[in-house]
Amino acid sequence: MKTITGLIKSGDKGFSEAVNAFLPQYALVPFNRLSQKRYKCAVSVGDYVREGQIIAVPLKSDGGIEAAVHAPIPGKVMGIGRCCLSDGRRGLAIRIKLEGAFSFLGKRTEHLDWEHLPPEDILRSFLTKGIVNTFGGTAASLALQILNCKLPSSRFLVVRLFDEDPSRLTDGFIASRYEAQIMEGAAITAKAMAADGIIFLLPKKHAPLEHISIVKDFSVLSMEVDEKRYPSGFVENIVQQVRKFVRNSPNEVFARISHACIFVDSATLFSVYEAIACGIPVIDRFVHVTGNCLRSAGMLRVKIGTTIGMLAAQCGGFKRPPARIVINGMLSGFAVNSLDMPVGKDVKSVEFVPADELHDETPYACIRCGRCRRICPEGILPDLLAATVLQGTSADKGLASTAQLCSGCGLCNSSCPSMLPLSQTIAIIKERKV
Repeated sequence: MKTITGLIKSGDKGFSEAVNAFLPQYALVPFNRLSQKRYKCAVSVGDYVREGQIIAVPLKSDGGIEAAVHAPIPGKVMGIGRCCLSDGRRGLAIRIKLEGAFSFLGKRTEHLDWEHLPPEDILRSFLTKGIVNTFGGTAASLALQILNCKLPSSRFLVVRLFDEDPSRLTDGFIASRYEAQIMEGAAITAKAMAADGIIFLLPKKHAPLEHISIVKDFSVLSMEVDEKRYPSGFVENIVQQVRKFVRNSPNEVFARISHACIFVDSATLFSVYEAIACGIPVIDRFVHVTGNCLRSAGMLRVKIGTTIGMLAAQCGGFKRPPARIVINGMLSGFAVNSLDMPVGKDVKSVEFVPADELHDETPYACIRCGRCRRICPEGILPDLLAATVLQGTSADKGLASTAQLCSGCGLCNSSCPSMLPLSQTIAIIKERKV
């Protein structure tokens, strides 16, 4: 596995606290963009909804085990239409006008006794509370991932306590600020999946976990990862690092870690904690707002459905216009072109990039320089894989199967002098599951 140090240097020094984002006068609440499942609205135009009320559910004909969608604010349903999503596509969303009293915001919550709940009840709550797993930039139903985990043994919960993209600070912030909640979220998730153990991946030089006793009922492995070396936080990287770390050690049982284990991040476990231990559904996100176009950066706690334009306004507005808006990190994220895009469950960061920080991105023909092959940490052939998509040809079955090794780190894109969308085309091949 090859890694690179100092590929991206964030101008933000880190944040000690998160600030509540401005409440949106109108919330545009998107459905899950990555599930490929269809939802039906549980409300109609003109209805009044409570904060945290279920407003959309997956169709039973499509499996019915996706995470529900909730109203982030109380108010009146003004419309059901389409909006821009974080991957540049358009999808369904519900528009709510802020009216009435809040059910959770500003209210004291009681800690709920979840330890007596059987795993199936916890999984059911994951669905009804809208829990999604944001590891790797997805917003996939955590309950569905657990149900699809067919490992008879070595069912490990793998918890990453740092951001896989070095330009983003969200998961690292949550882990450092809410360690006790993360530990309890891990204990809840491990019980729900009947885990054989929990692996915590800490950033380098991290202090020992203070609240590790919360997961006392499970075998635990804590190991440091040099998060400044990229890539180090994707599934493939983690599996290799854990196997190397535990080789010939008392924790060698964890060497049986596999890609089929459940991998989660800090943001996901914080949502699990709030949903199961506090009864609060997923109605907001921590979002790292940054970029040299802004007057200031911030870590904001944002109601789902808030537009990214509102986040920029809260950070003092623009000192120069953005040439690009990047969601979820400069290396592994998506570019969008609208300040009206709402924050969904998958959004962790927004970066507003000025024109002088962008390079010529006009795609040219491959010059067969081999840079993408040399930099690929998994040793695959990005240029040959991408050519099958860009040229519309069929790939050799053996070559196509290597696409499944791709972690999505995006290093091939950053090294390509022809500006080819190598990572994106490999993702298309992976979706085909050749």
